[in-house]
Amino acid sequence: MANEKAVLFIGANRPIVGREAEAMALWSETGAWLESQQKAGWFARWDGFWLTPHGGDMNSAFTCYGDRAKLDEWRRTDAFEAWVFRASTCLSDLGVIPGVSYAAASETMARRASAVGANR
Repeated sequence: MANEKAVLFIGANRPIVGREAEAMALWSETGAWLESQQKAGWFARWDGFWLTPHGGDMNSAFTCYGDRAKLDEWRRTDAFEAWVFRASTCLSDLGVIPGVSYAAASETMARRASAVGANR
């Protein structure tokens, strides 16, 4: 877990109306695709989840954990771009958001304090 200080959060609301079958196919295939991307060395591990009904606008997500530079590089690959293109045609409110894990909290807060001051 030492090299898992970065995350890539990929979340969506729900299928676009009329595109439910495409969304189900994408969700079904994404696990195997993420396994292949992990084996290719783009990230250390991943998880996916679907939230129980709650009235919000975030209902499903995949989170990839790894090295910040590798995750950033992966997002620029043709394969990742193709997945996002496909997902954006069938999932509403798709978001692809880089971030940091709890393991990186102290380093991230130190960078923040350096940028904006310790008392802000």
